[in-house]
Amino acid sequence: MEIRILAADDEKDMLSLYRVIFAAKRYRLTFARNVAEALKLLESGTYDLLISDLFFADGTGLELARRFREDGPDRTILITNSLPPDARSLLEKKEGFIKSFSKPFEYGDLLKLVDNFFGA
Repeated sequence: MEIRILAADDEKDMLSLYRVIFAAKRYRLTFARNVAEALKLLESGTYDLLISDLFFADGTGLELARRFREDGPDRTILITNSLPPDARSLLEKKEGFIKSFSKPFEYGDLLKLVDNFFGA
């Protein structure tokens, strides 16, 4: 089974890193460089996982997470950010549906986390 991932980040290097991380697995990636592009992709496609940065020039990853969640309450959402651990924990509790992942990260850790989401 192919897992469809929408990866949204305004840093080209992060999108390239996601391409490397998920290249050898059963993942199909679609990329967005801003909130507007990601929202358009969410309207036109179906994804199993949203990986999004927290902050963009045109909005936030929280907007994307909320829109993504409209298609199903148990959708897997991963927000990457550089927040301190306490702030990250508060964000997860406040939003109630976001799993966050701290930047910088080891790419093997991210792959393991995503593999665990989908039982790989």
